[in-house]
Amino acid sequence: MPTPFTLHHLRFHAEVQTTIVMDAFKGSALRGAWQSHLRTLYCAQAAAGPGQAGAADSLHQAMCPVCFLLSRETGHGDDRRPYAFQPPLTPQTTFQPGERFSFGISVFGSAIQFLPYLVLAVAQMGQHQGLGRPIHEARDCGDADPRARAIQGTGRLRRGTFRLAGIDEVNPLSGEERVLLAEGGNMVSMPALPVTQSQVAAASQEALEALTVRGGRLALDFLTPTRIVQCEVLVHQPHFAPLFARLLGRIDALRRQFSDEPPLDSDEKHALLSLADQVQLAADGTRWWDVHGRSTRLERSQPLGGYVGRAVYEVPAGTGAAWAPLLPWLLWGSCTQLGKNVVKGCGLYRMEVV
Repeated sequence: MPTPFTLHHLRFHAEVQTTIVMDAFKGSALRGAWQSHLRTLYCAQAAAGPGQAGAADSLHQAMCPVCFLLSRETGHGDDRRPYAFQPPLTPQTTFQPGERFSFGISVFGSAIQFLPYLVLAVAQMGQHQGLGRPIHEARDCGDADPRARAIQGTGRLRRGTFRLAGIDEVNPLSGEERVLLAEGGNMVSMPALPVTQSQVAAASQEALEALTVRGGRLALDFLTPTRIVQCEVLVHQPHFAPLFARLLGRIDALRRQFSDEPPLDSDEKHALLSLADQVQLAADGTRWWDVHGRSTRLERSQPLGGYVGRAVYEVPAGTGAAWAPLLPWLLWGSCTQLGKNVVKGCGLYRMEVV
């Protein structure tokens, strides 16, 4: 029997030890520090040195958990990565010692088996690599592992540090929460509250009933920059058809790569896209948030900008049933995120019947 697609939402709580300064959009800094620490400390090939890191052999790729998590970094076509960050949504950019902030990581399908690596990378990046802008005077990091010293670097300034104070798992559809790592604890429980197809189906039916009663308008609140490209052209307004097309392709690819579910039937895909074409943008309360991040792979600044804010959609009178097949995909998308740079926290949205 095929393994159905599921995903887990993990929420990490950090307590600041030395002052951390980040940009208003914090996803790029969080994901960059995490993946750098994960690759440098837990991938033998990366630790071998720059001269060998690019010559990945198939055996190593097949056996290395880090390569499984990060191998999509240079993928092409329909390749997707098995995680996505949800950055803190607070406008606060400077965090003083003793203050706390939280961020999320969603893990898709079979990738949850590598939970220990995800957790260790978060905990140790906060201590050794640090986070945000380098603002502190250099000091000897005191790590026995030379790779940890390599991460912290030999520059004049250091980033701020934090300790991992706890981890929760959260199911946004059922509303359930569960502690995975308690304050002061050292044992991490395996997640047990995945988002499932049955939960999506139940939430879709509830939303459809609400749409029928309340007039058929649906709002999407874009919480982080949502960057949609259609036919190699950047889309600056939240029109539904290009948004849904990118969403459909993303979820279909995630299901194929990280579960045993078959690809979406071409006829069903065509029918869904035809329905999406009927959905109209009734009210656009979004704005463009022009942010940038640093791409280690590209070795340059990378545009992450996209629209944020609320968009309200409706279908023509008498075609309210068009929402029914679209709602499950929109709910999945609220869990997987949407568009470009989701690994850095972009494309996070919430759905609401208005």
